[in-house]
Amino acid sequence: MAWVPERYLLDMSSEEAKEPPVIQRRILLLLAAGFTISTISKLVFLSERAVHEHISALKNQTGAKNQFSLGAEAAKRGWLSDEKR
Repeated sequence: MAWVPERYLLDMSSEEAKEPPVIQRRILLLLAAGFTISTISKLVFLSERAVHEHISALKNQTGAKNQFSLGAEAAKRGWLSDEKR
């Protein structure tokens, strides 16, 4: 394994720990509450496609393969709590 400066390692770990933007947290909370994509899109004033893109970005960020595993990963990371951070 090649030597990597510490600053690059810190950047990678902070990216993993980074919380999603507010809109993505709202989408996660609504998914966890059982709302459909159609309903979520109306509640957050986005198209269904945009909601799907946000979910896809969250799955990529967490490494989740589907929405169920995304919910589990979001809960594990504390993203589903209502507390303001």
